[in-house]
Amino acid sequence: MSALIRLRWPLLSRRLLITAGAFLAAYVAIALLVDLGAFSWLNLRMTHYLQGRGSTGQDIGLGIFSYLGSIEVTLVIAALLGVGLFRGLRLLAVLPVAFILLGSALEILGKQVIVSPAPGKALQHFPEFLPSLGHRIGQYSFPSGHVVRATLAYGLVLYLSERWELFGRDSSRLSPVLVLVIFFVGYGVVYLGWHWLSDAIGGLLLGLTLLFALIAYLERKRAVNPGHILD
Repeated sequence: MSALIRLRWPLLSRRLLITAGAFLAAYVAIALLVDLGAFSWLNLRMTHYLQGRGSTGQDIGLGIFSYLGSIEVTLVIAALLGVGLFRGLRLLAVLPVAFILLGSALEILGKQVIVSPAPGKALQHFPEFLPSLGHRIGQYSFPSGHVVRATLAYGLVLYLSERWELFGRDSSRLSPVLVLVIFFVGYGVVYLGWHWLSDAIGGLLLGLTLLFALIAYLERKRAVNPGHILD
């Protein structure tokens, strides 16, 4: 049985799954600390620090930037990746969208069970004239769905750019940009008063868990069926 598992899951894939498990363990640990109120002081201090150095231009810029973590935008990106890269392979074609939806479902679950009251109205910095996409589900705010989806969507684009030269031979140059997109989505949701720092950290860890699990599966398919994906 162990030999069969090793055959079906190459060494790299197994290492990626172990990494995903480590991120999941870290996410669970953070969730428990949040539920116990361990981040309350740090969360409030960080939000005041970021907003104290803000401006109207920053409100508008980060408000617009926050759309990059919305379920609408990330689903479109995931669908384009699936259809464009995995044509004819039904399971692989739906995987990016399925993982975005799974991340959103886990976000909803976390917001139902983890006690982390969202920042109050006094801390809201999202410009009222901008279209407001739904970002709150339930009474609590842990984890940040925007960060979960941004980490998963743009992390997947980063992986495909580095590993599969998604945008050509020079596509690896996009890596710093994609990392910054994830960072600024996290920064934005805290600055705008949508989430606390702990919510953003939890969203990052959950997003990395799903991302590494997805990459592990893609690497397995690549090793088992070389030349059958990303033709």
